[in-house]
Amino acid sequence: MRWTVLKVAACVGAAFIVYYIKKRCGGPLCRCVLRLDEKVVIITGGTSGLGLAVAEQLANRGAIIIFTARDLDKGLAIQESLRERTKNPKIFCEYLDLNNFVSIHQFVSRVNQKCSKVDLLINNAGVFFHPPKETVDKFDVTFQTNYLGHFLLTELLLPVLADQSRVIFLSSAAHSLTQSLDLKSACIFDEGATGTSARFQSYAKAKLCLLLYSKTFAQRYKDRGIRAYSVDPGSVETPMYRHFPFLTNPILKAIQKPIRFIVVRSPFQGAQTVLHCALSPKLGSETGLYYADLETKTPSILSQDIQLSSQLYDYSRVWAGLSDFEKSKSA
Repeated sequence: MRWTVLKVAACVGAAFIVYYIKKRCGGPLCRCVLRLDEKVVIITGGTSGLGLAVAEQLANRGAIIIFTARDLDKGLAIQESLRERTKNPKIFCEYLDLNNFVSIHQFVSRVNQKCSKVDLLINNAGVFFHPPKETVDKFDVTFQTNYLGHFLLTELLLPVLADQSRVIFLSSAAHSLTQSLDLKSACIFDEGATGTSARFQSYAKAKLCLLLYSKTFAQRYKDRGIRAYSVDPGSVETPMYRHFPFLTNPILKAIQKPIRFIVVRSPFQGAQTVLHCALSPKLGSETGLYYADLETKTPSILSQDIQLSSQLYDYSRVWAGLSDFEKSKSA
């Protein structure tokens, strides 16, 4: 009898410890109750994971949601599912491939036709540990998906970004793993970058570029009342990790599953700081900052280099063909 009691007590104690650790790793919850009725929200990569969780939460608050998908059939099915779950009919899926500048221009053109303004842009789509692959625009897929595609999208949407609008960039603590950034080679596709370190660095540099751009963007457009926020959602269980070797191997994945259940966040948990930056009235006077767990955090020293961020902006305009595009419009 005594041993039975001890076993039960041990099981209860272990369960409590697991619950406590999981709750702490899950992070705080956004308590903001602000409604977004008739506010237009664009979310890249909204068919799964973090993007889908954010889309559902904002749809529940009455927002007009435009989420993007590369697989339009899948996206349209999710569109109908979201409408049914949230009872919000104003949820729309649009095709967008961030690895194709033409697709980005076409998407923005459709947005311009449908919307007179955009109140919230969430640059969420991303890839991690992707094998080296050259996009149709001749850039590495990790660099273009995580950074350059979002740069072009954000710049093209500027005319319809409403005064007092917010732009959220999904960042990562991985940005701090990059100790230097050579802008002359940052965008160059390297088919030999197949090793673990090289693929980590590709991701880290892309996230660093996104963080640098967010600071330049914040300063350039703060007089319009546009606010920019970079968010580290933490380690979140999403399909983005589908190329990570420790998770593609069935045996390693099975071994990790109990640990990941405890320490890795669900998409709902990972979405909380995004929601905080999207909704909190207290952040209306802040711009260009970096957030995690509903608080401002200090990013890497390199990400705070004002000169580097300015140079990156100039390089990015050339890479994305913005100067030529603007010339063709004015001709």
